[in-house]
Amino acid sequence: MDVTLVLFLAQGARRMQEISFDTGVATALDSVINTRLTLLAGAGLSMAPPSLLPNAAALAATAKRRYDALHGATRQPLAVSVEDQAEFFFQRGELASVYFRTLIDSHAFAGPSNSGHFAIADLLLVRGIQTAITTNVDVMIENAGHQLHGQVGAGIDQQSVALLSPDAAPLLKIHGCRTIDPTNMVWAPGQLNAPPVDARIASSAQWLLGRLLDRDLVIVGYWTDWDYLNAVLTSVLGAVSPSRVIVVDPADGATFATKAPALYALGQKVPNAFQHVRASGADFLAALRRAFSMSFVRRVLHGGADDYEEATGAPPSIALTEPPDLDNETLWRIRRDLEGCAPTEPCTSRNPPNESLPGLTILQLRARGATADGPFWLLNGQRIRVLRTPNKPLHRVVAAYQRETAPAIAPELVIAVGAEAQALPTNIAREGSPPTITRGTSGRWITRPEAVQELGL
Repeated sequence: MDVTLVLFLAQGARRMQEISFDTGVATALDSVINTRLTLLAGAGLSMAPPSLLPNAAALAATAKRRYDALHGATRQPLAVSVEDQAEFFFQRGELASVYFRTLIDSHAFAGPSNSGHFAIADLLLVRGIQTAITTNVDVMIENAGHQLHGQVGAGIDQQSVALLSPDAAPLLKIHGCRTIDPTNMVWAPGQLNAPPVDARIASSAQWLLGRLLDRDLVIVGYWTDWDYLNAVLTSVLGAVSPSRVIVVDPADGATFATKAPALYALGQKVPNAFQHVRASGADFLAALRRAFSMSFVRRVLHGGADDYEEATGAPPSIALTEPPDLDNETLWRIRRDLEGCAPTEPCTSRNPPNESLPGLTILQLRARGATADGPFWLLNGQRIRVLRTPNKPLHRVVAAYQRETAPAIAPELVIAVGAEAQALPTNIAREGSPPTITRGTSGRWITRPEAVQELGL
């Protein structure tokens, strides 16, 4: 057993409790619903496919090859580890001007966002994650937010996150960011006690005291070879007091105690639970995002249950109120329609609107035999889209959605729930748009009362 772990246990500290993947996701979902979830994402998150960012050893090996090729026997060979290399150039005053600029591949932190990045971005945009902290300097979470039509609010210290919108759930990048301040990313131990990094870390630590107090903290993607991260985490998280800590990673608990003593010590202080899910962080976050989306759709369906029972004389069956088994992308599109997002808007609601008609409409469609077909409902060979459009003239809704890029397979019918038809020419509000390169046919648009009559709901 590792010496660090022996020490903790000798002092009466408890081990991490290993829990199942499903239990961990369910626990984290409760934290989302109860506005208690905070997140710490380590460098390992961006190493998951398809992102596949290089680890510290790979970056260091590339930098060493470049440096040694430039100088050969005229200088001492460059150190092997990133930490030693960065400290060497920091002490020479060349960390940004030489090491970051010429020896570290400028494309090393670029790549496609993975499912974990999308989950964090989505949950930040709806404020399901109250606060996220990352040791990554890449912008993959922010890029994922852009693809979800939203702007994730990111900052590198207390001052920068304080400038974010009051409605934003902040992403604190405690090691800096390649786009916000690329010359002062934290890679060398000497930076921790030198300006401007020392002040940044101090302000971040103070800010996190309140943000993480009595919250549930999920830690993902930590086990990597970026050893120098421990010093920053010790400084920033040393005094925080979360209520629960869930560590998500394939490695065992003993490895975590050795690799991340500061985080392991943090887990010993929590009053509720110190738990461990042996799984990929990206997979766990993707499952959490899907569980949240399923819960959102389920709540919409249940929101229409009373009206359904009043109309039919019987409550809807579980088969009608349970969401279909769909992937994250499809569920996100359904959430956007049920929230009533405009074509260029992200999902921003953690809870569904307090309205019964969207849920009632889907319950009635399913009772008639409609089945899920992507984000639409297939009834008698016709794809139907249910879109929340409260208190709006139908022709204005249609005009607004003409800018939307339609999916490869577009619906034949769009039910604009809450919209009101007006006496306008049919070519404005009833006919579908002709197909173009960027937009397929938008289908025929009708109000809910028209759908009830036409479809026999």
